[in-house]
Parts: sequence; C-alpha cells; structure tokens
Amino acid sequence: MTDSCNATWKPNQKQIDDLILPAYREMAKKSVDYIAKFLCSPGYVADMLRDIADALESSHPESESDFSMLLNFED
Repeated sequence: MTDSCNATWKPNQKQIDDLILPAYREMAKKSVDYIAKFLCSPGYVADMLRDIADALESSHPESESDFSMLLNFED
C-alpha cells in the first residue's frame, strides 16, 4: 500500500469487527498450520509473511488490482 493511501485510509469499527479481525485470525491460523505442515520454525513463516508484506508495499499504484507479483516469489 502506498504511504499516501495508508495515511488516508482508516477502517471503521464495523470493518474492524466484521472483516479485519476475522482476517487476522484466519491468517494467524493459516500461519500456525503452515508451521506444522512444513515442520519449520515460526520464524520461517514470519519471514514468509514479511516477504508478502514487502511485496504488497512495493507494488505500484497502477497495479493495485494485479497482485500476480505475489505469486512469483523467487530468491
């Protein structure tokens, strides 16, 4: 997300309760599932999440609806 978008957007309480908190819970649950599935440390999954966050933050505004770059992780 761009800094200007991040600075101006703020969720309302309904969005927090109905969308954002459930999304956080689901992402946390999936992360724990991946730790068990991969038999890896929590730090490894945390690195994966940071990589995803970096990709989201570095996306260009004109490609906000195209998140295909998130599917092309290669080091």
